[in-house]
Amino acid sequence: MKLLIALALITLVSIYCDKTEAIINSYPWPGNVTQHTGYIVVNKTHGNNFFYWFFESRSKPSQDPLILWLTGGPGCSSSLALLAENGPFVMRNGAKQPVLNQYGWNSFANLLYVDQPVGTGFSYTNNPLGIETNEKTIARELTVFLEEFYQKFPKYASLPLFIIGESYAGHYVPAFSAYILQNSQIVTKNLKGIGIGNGWVDPKQQYPAYTEFMHDLGYITNAEYTVFNIAKDACLALIDAGSLVEAMDACSLYMEAVLKAAELHEKRSMNVYDVRIPCGSPPLCYDFSNVDAFLNSADVQAALGVNRSWTECNMGVHIALLGDWMKEFETSVALTLKKGVRVLVYSGKDDFICNYKGGLAWTGDMEWSGKAQFNAKSFTDWVFDGKKVAEYKTYSNFTFMEVENAGHMVPMDQPEVSLEMIRLFIKDKPFVEDIKRYKSLQYLNLF
Repeated sequence: MKLLIALALITLVSIYCDKTEAIINSYPWPGNVTQHTGYIVVNKTHGNNFFYWFFESRSKPSQDPLILWLTGGPGCSSSLALLAENGPFVMRNGAKQPVLNQYGWNSFANLLYVDQPVGTGFSYTNNPLGIETNEKTIARELTVFLEEFYQKFPKYASLPLFIIGESYAGHYVPAFSAYILQNSQIVTKNLKGIGIGNGWVDPKQQYPAYTEFMHDLGYITNAEYTVFNIAKDACLALIDAGSLVEAMDACSLYMEAVLKAAELHEKRSMNVYDVRIPCGSPPLCYDFSNVDAFLNSADVQAALGVNRSWTECNMGVHIALLGDWMKEFETSVALTLKKGVRVLVYSGKDDFICNYKGGLAWTGDMEWSGKAQFNAKSFTDWVFDGKKVAEYKTYSNFTFMEVENAGHMVPMDQPEVSLEMIRLFIKDKPFVEDIKRYKSLQYLNLF
């Protein structure tokens, strides 16, 4: 383990000298959207630099809210979500160049993607001592980033702020929001909501859901369910004992055994991010080689103002944060709710790795003032464009939603639904179909 961490630290250090901001319009980007890329120093002592890619709203950029997006991993670049999920332009189905995304989240919001922690995507550090190994450090540096971003672009400094992310961002997002609310008056006044998509928030509540999820889908037998639950109990006992390294080993073996049994029954590999389909390109299961080639091309890097190799996910970052993997962050979500900030937790129902049953477990377990009322609520169907697309329950400033026909990356699988979900969330509107709004956006060629 020490050797792996040492190697991780070496891979994360960079001595490149990148531009502080790119002349982004030097590349023929689709959609004619005002955008900026650049670096913001978040730790001057160690030279920690976070890369950002920012897009103005297509609607009213001077009034529309600011969404800050964080991809998980840990160690996966937010630029991957930009080009594969919810960005103004995307590169799906092997496309070699980006095309306009009619369901991009900048349809009604200013959209900011950040590569973090250092070593992720295009972000870097000049000193091994600057490597982030815990969420508190990451949250502090993200807060510095946002405060500096506001100074650099004061026209966005008073807009409503929403922090949204997926997967391991179930750690990042609540840690970030809790840190802001406790330490930054500058950002606190703007923070209106957070969103967590298929998030890894509380391992103790989410590991048990692997057997429940696979059993309910018929991928494992009753006998296997009983045996795997014994392994699950051993995993949870190690978490309770505080033996986090041993717990990670035991819990991973238990999870992999459940997955392997399902694959044997189905006679195919199983995409842990969408159990409906095989795992085409391990370890991420999806083929993003087109995105790799695009972001590593010389002309694109020149336009972005970077000079470094880009990878979808950096294993060095992942290893450096292993000590935080087993920690829970539902208490940070509870703090965020207590401060009156809106929270949306959404889960694509076909995701295995951070599945909706685990999401329902940790949201139901969370201690907050509305716990009893939230747990007593029944799910309501969300019917959009004439069909059920999700079910949800809301109490006070908290919503949990299960999205139909979607895996780990909801904006990729259900782009139109995810756009409407985020629109209603940031507008603080109920999840009902708005025909007038929908038709108006079609008229504006946004749909």
